[in-house]
Amino acid sequence: MPSDLRGVSGGSEALALLASAYRSRLRRSGRTAEHPIAVAQLLHDDAQSDDVVVAGLLHDLLEDTDVTIDELADVCGPHVAELVRALSQDTSIAGYRDRKAALRRQILAAGPEAGTVSLADKLAKVRGADERPRKRKLAHYRATLTEVERIHGRSPLSVALRRELARWR
Repeated sequence: MPSDLRGVSGGSEALALLASAYRSRLRRSGRTAEHPIAVAQLLHDDAQSDDVVVAGLLHDLLEDTDVTIDELADVCGPHVAELVRALSQDTSIAGYRDRKAALRRQILAAGPEAGTVSLADKLAKVRGADERPRKRKLAHYRATLTEVERIHGRSPLSVALRRELARWR
């Protein structure tokens, strides 16, 4: 974990779980811990609570690895586990648009912390993109941004994401 994240309560345990899971328990090949660490860093830099930073660090864990929600709760507590669950898409929904729409509803229903992590996730992805993301992915990012701002208002993360998305008009 970057040195400025070491002081985050629960961060060391979360990082150990993340490293172990991405090293030996991957369900989706090609995934690395680099993106979740970038998300956590954005949240830390935005002065979010320790639980929100840890949820950002672990936000892809349920989708990318075979770590269970119970394991996550044992290591990081029920609040972080519920945030991560809210940020995890339901893979049983077949169509991309339907699955992403359901995810957005789930995130909005979970409250402003989940919305904040979702914005940081999208911002890290867009900043890390070497080429224009697929049209449907950009549509999902824009819809997430619009809906989170509509419910929870603008924030430094939403403004930064809006600016980054403007590159891909």
